[in-house]
Amino acid sequence: MIRISKRLQMISSMVPKCDVVADIGTDHGYVPAFLLLSGQCSYVIASDIAEGPCRAARDTSARYNLQQVMDIRMASGLTGLAKGEANAVVIAGMGGGAIVQILEEGQYIADTVGAFVLQPMNAEGMLRQWLADHRYKISEEKLCSENGHIYVIIKINHSTDCQVLSELEKEVGPCILKDRPSLWREYLTIKAHRLQMQLEQMNASATAKNSQKFKKTAILLEQLMQILSS
Repeated sequence: MIRISKRLQMISSMVPKCDVVADIGTDHGYVPAFLLLSGQCSYVIASDIAEGPCRAARDTSARYNLQQVMDIRMASGLTGLAKGEANAVVIAGMGGGAIVQILEEGQYIADTVGAFVLQPMNAEGMLRQWLADHRYKISEEKLCSENGHIYVIIKINHSTDCQVLSELEKEVGPCILKDRPSLWREYLTIKAHRLQMQLEQMNASATAKNSQKFKKTAILLEQLMQILSS
């Protein structure tokens, strides 16, 4: 069995059991190999925009004798997939803005995918709001600590309606607030610290201090502190 990091294990655990999974930005192809070897799917498409990661994924495929069930494609975003080809898609290890761009540019493909597992490196709030605005429902969120950083992993499905998120849900995550998974307190503490630093920076400017952004940030910080003290 292949050994992968805690972060990749958690990402893999959130992928629904299905026939075909696509991993976008596959890097070394570790997630696709793990999904196959654990029996979570029967076929994977490992896609990356660059030749180097594709070559590394081919090496992983050969090492574990997965050449017949691991299809490696060099493509940008979802463009290497056909409509309805993948039941689930993983997009991990890139910025929230890059994930949004992939979903926007490949909308005609994304519309035919049953579930997505996303792991943004930053801009989670912006990503959550975009997902809500484009009829994706956040169905599960988990947290993983690795190398001194807490990563958030988001599972989404299509919805007929736009999910309404409060400012706090957008910042922290609706499922994290509701389910309080492992590491939720540490995650909220980090968020609160960042908001506190933003307020201190804005406090140095009279214009910034009187802005709506300052008021919104102060309210968010107060809400987080109330949750952390409960």
